[in-house]
Amino acid sequence: MFHNNMIYKGYRLTANVSRISVGRSRRPAFTATVALDVIADQHGLNVPEEVPLFASGGFVSSPVMAVDAAINHGRHLVDAHVRPS
Repeated sequence: MFHNNMIYKGYRLTANVSRISVGRSRRPAFTATVALDVIADQHGLNVPEEVPLFASGGFVSSPVMAVDAAINHGRHLVDAHVRPS
């Protein structure tokens, strides 16, 4: 079992993985989105954000890789976010 969420700098990052079909291939393919919620906000909207890799048509071969890509993108979003003073 792998975790699809983590706490990072006061935000909960949650990956939502989807299995997709790619052409007529029988190989598994996966994509994911990531939702960011402020830990202190108990009524967070948990709105999913697209991961650029998957938004551009990319995919990965395992759910673990999809979660990793989504969580890493979420970390970049948090690092780029400027909190109001």
